[in-house]
Amino acid sequence: MESWDVVIVGAGYGGLSAGALLARGGKKVLVLERDNIIGGRARTLKHKGQVLDDGAHMISRAGHIEATFEDLGLDLPELITMPKSEIYHEGEWKEPTDLFTTDMYKKVFSIMMGLSREEIAQLDDVPLKKWVESVSDDPGIRMLFFYLGCATSVGNRFETYSTGEMIYILREIVESGRKLSQLGAVIARGSNNILDPLAEYINSHGGEVRLNAPVDSVEISQGRAVGVNVEVGERLFHSQVMDVETIKADSVIVTLPLWDVFKILDESAFPRWWVDWVNWISGKVSHAWSIIYALDEPLFDLGAFRWAPNLPESGFSGVFFPFPTYGDEVNQYQFHVSYQGHYDEMPNLFRGDQASVRREIRETIDMLERESVALFPALKGEYHWRMAHAGVYGIAQSPGFVSHKRPSMRPPAADNLFLVSNTVSEARGVSTQGVVKCARMAADAILGA
Repeated sequence: MESWDVVIVGAGYGGLSAGALLARGGKKVLVLERDNIIGGRARTLKHKGQVLDDGAHMISRAGHIEATFEDLGLDLPELITMPKSEIYHEGEWKEPTDLFTTDMYKKVFSIMMGLSREEIAQLDDVPLKKWVESVSDDPGIRMLFFYLGCATSVGNRFETYSTGEMIYILREIVESGRKLSQLGAVIARGSNNILDPLAEYINSHGGEVRLNAPVDSVEISQGRAVGVNVEVGERLFHSQVMDVETIKADSVIVTLPLWDVFKILDESAFPRWWVDWVNWISGKVSHAWSIIYALDEPLFDLGAFRWAPNLPESGFSGVFFPFPTYGDEVNQYQFHVSYQGHYDEMPNLFRGDQASVRREIRETIDMLERESVALFPALKGEYHWRMAHAGVYGIAQSPGFVSHKRPSMRPPAADNLFLVSNTVSEARGVSTQGVVKCARMAADAILGA
């Protein structure tokens, strides 16, 4: 029977970051990935000569990924910042300086940076629109807050975004020493350029990243995770009941999002209240929708992104940006249209096996494309290929669903089991940076035990 210090389920940002840090700390680490490539929900593929990330993957600059590479003694892969932006306002693309004065920026950041952590926590359950209306009657100030909200949120309208969440994210970035223009960055040539070095570090420091290795379940006994169960033998048909064997471990990290954790965690091992909480909040999700185009020419500056609030047909905010370096191999340019939706106003992607939902998804994509072509007529047929994507991104960043309103990465009834994903409370922040922050906390807890 195999035995490891730590077994990690999933080889995405969370699993590989935690695994590399644990390997650095002297732990014998096994990462099990069910698919034949690493990356999880952030995998990178090649398509017709272009790099293709699963979804629209830009990282924020909160510093957790950067700190992990520094701790490991690895060079951080090239990150391409987008220092410029344009906003669609009254039928024209305008630069922020056309809409927001220096005094507006100063006032907004003075308000946010002047709040204590306790005051920010009190704003977690206050919708951004309501709070902004209470602090200013200046339309420009309100629009600036809306702009900042869009820059830090996935899946929320201005009206439904948690004020505390937005301020927490912006302060984390500012306190890391970066400017607003450095808030996000494209990973040159794809997410794999961050993930591959982490996997290589694990494999070269006494651990193993094992592909095509699905986990059947986490084995929990007497209040502890004692390992994971994996299927053994050859599967000949779909309904076959497979035998399992246990890979023993002193600690287990599961990187599945909350809506998938009970696929490998036995509900009966946990208190009923916690199971009900996880099942309830797992439905309160945000969606990321994108249409990716392969073009011969960029539609605008490769160092810029464009933002269009309250588009006429959908009512959503659209973000439009190129992905520099992704099409270099074939001398093309990759252009992304990204829309963000809320669980209560988009097709239920958890029911994508239903014909009616698949029809709704296609209708939604058609609507997003109509709006995009209206803003960028060159997209109409002027591309080599296009690919649409609709995925569940994470738990909504709405009042009632942020910070401690989410389950912790330390579930009850198994004190050496850790949940590392962007859906738990410790992962507060934007996307991959929040996941890596959570992974660093899990690694610290295991190494300090």
